[in-house]
Amino acid sequence: MKYLLNLFIVPVFFFGSCKNDTAKEPVSTKAGTTPAEDTLTGKKEGFFPVADYIGGQLKMIDSLQLPLSMAVTINNKTRYAVATDKQLKQWASNFQQPDINDPSLRSQYKETNIADESGPSVTLIYTAINSTLPVQKINVFIKPDPVQNDKVTGVYIEKTFSLSDTMVNQKLFWKAGKSLQVTTEKKVKSGTLPVEQVKITWDPS
Repeated sequence: MKYLLNLFIVPVFFFGSCKNDTAKEPVSTKAGTTPAEDTLTGKKEGFFPVADYIGGQLKMIDSLQLPLSMAVTINNKTRYAVATDKQLKQWASNFQQPDINDPSLRSQYKETNIADESGPSVTLIYTAINSTLPVQKINVFIKPDPVQNDKVTGVYIEKTFSLSDTMVNQKLFWKAGKSLQVTTEKKVKSGTLPVEQVKITWDPS
């Protein structure tokens, strides 16, 4: 699938399903959805450029000098504070790395595209075929627009990795033009540590 990305105003042009001559696997869908072609990676076109898209959002936030607020929730207790540009970039980097568009990783992911005609919306789904990879799943949500440019509405990522003797599970959600949220669960030999949720918002509406 080919994409044209403007890193400042971050519109995305969605050109439809990728074509691949290899055999397709069936995609289970709910009523009202239409599966696009299910392709294996290694295509010249590459995947949706998540890292570049997040970088474009960061440039937009910096350009407009939007105020940043942060909420950290642990054990159902939330602490609020003003977030810094450095904190925003640190948490945003979790969405950018590892980059599955890297040639060394691209062949380790499978792409599935699902169009929901009732929305309408399109979801690009990237799933790891190797359970040891840190990034296990990426969903990119797109709102098609036949008149103007198609727009990304959000990015969802699931990560699983280890740090020393700690197993880390993360769920990340980037809401376009509004906020990022990272939910982290850590497991050690003695059990599971309290879940931490960090949300940084730059749109107070």
